[in-house]
Amino acid sequence: MPIISKFLACLTVLSFISYQGNSQVLKNIAKRIEQKVNQRVNQKTDQAIDKVLDKAESAGKKPEKDIETSAGNPSSPSGKTDTSSDRDTAGSKEQPFQLYSKFDFIPGDKVIAYDDFEKDAVGDFPGSWTTDASGELVSVDNRPGKWLNVSKQGFYLPQFIESLPENFTLEYDVLFINPEKREGPNTAGLGLQLIVKTGKSYFDYAPDRAYFEVNPYMGNINIASYTKTGEKILENAFQVAGIDRNKTFTCHVSVWRQKNRLRVYLNETKVVDAPSLLDPQAKYNTIRFATSLNNDGSKWLVSNFKFASGLPDTRNKLITEGKFVTRGILFDVNSDKIKASSYGVLKEIAGVLLEHMSVKVKITGHTDTDGSDADNLVLSQRRALAVKNMLVNDFHIDASRLETDGKGESQPVDKSMTPEAKANNRRVEFTRL
Repeated sequence: MPIISKFLACLTVLSFISYQGNSQVLKNIAKRIEQKVNQRVNQKTDQAIDKVLDKAESAGKKPEKDIETSAGNPSSPSGKTDTSSDRDTAGSKEQPFQLYSKFDFIPGDKVIAYDDFEKDAVGDFPGSWTTDASGELVSVDNRPGKWLNVSKQGFYLPQFIESLPENFTLEYDVLFINPEKREGPNTAGLGLQLIVKTGKSYFDYAPDRAYFEVNPYMGNINIASYTKTGEKILENAFQVAGIDRNKTFTCHVSVWRQKNRLRVYLNETKVVDAPSLLDPQAKYNTIRFATSLNNDGSKWLVSNFKFASGLPDTRNKLITEGKFVTRGILFDVNSDKIKASSYGVLKEIAGVLLEHMSVKVKITGHTDTDGSDADNLVLSQRRALAVKNMLVNDFHIDASRLETDGKGESQPVDKSMTPEAKANNRRVEFTRL
């Protein structure tokens, strides 16, 4: 019987004995369980977590999907925007937590750039971006925030990215709308490119680049990479269920670079994992969105852009340094409901706690300065408790090992009022006790 099954069985026995009031037998069995777990859990941490989630999925949960699809309404420039505090919005309808059981994305530990277009007006092109085409910000019915329409053929570049570290993560939301469902060319995709800008202009760039492209007309993801001489390093295409030119679809895109390796996720599904896609000689220093010919009335919209650096070392920071800070546990706006896309970070933390059974931690929530001090204090406390409950209920960490606290906005790591500062201040800290 696998270790998790044995552990759960033992818990059942313990619960029964505890109910019967036999305290001495309870103590003996508890000691045996502790010894057994300490002997075996280090070698089977990841397998244990996966089996717990697999068991939850098989108990009546709906099967995994590659991409969330939904019937959407075309952009409606009503001018309404979401001004809620502590914003961590997502463009796609949130999916059940269990669907993310294979999701291993972990965002960088420091937010370098964050842009949800909050300070820009609907109808304008955002001031921190540039393009050789045209575009504008729109609001969309039944979806929060503002969206940049990037539907014209050309390039769209965030001017606030001037270097790309060897280890970084990039996240954004995408909305594809084809309201008239007319026939058109099969080249209307949306690509993200890592490029080498060579001059003062954002459109002076070297031939070496790497990219991936979402193409609903072909139902696939295309990837390619070129050297500075124009030589192709790699090219491939992956079919992905749910990408359909005749449907409106939304997805949260997560990009993870580790030196030459590039991983791409659409919602909970890893669609690209290319260990040698990036040219080790290339000095990639910025990114751009690229759109192809589009004359069928369909639209591409992007929003909630977050760029972070660093490769979090959860084990070392929590066990050796005694403290681990993450901006990768996300919540609904003004809520303690944890977003399913937080799964990768929670799994990593649970793995560390299962490897080190004697370690106890305090979970502390922090917010940005939007909203009142009192409301943010309560919100941070509720969020810390929600993280504890998730670790206990979904990952079977002993509740006695976890304490919670909330500091609201009282301990900012960045006192400026920029979007990046707010994103860095929204965090969850794990402190070893």
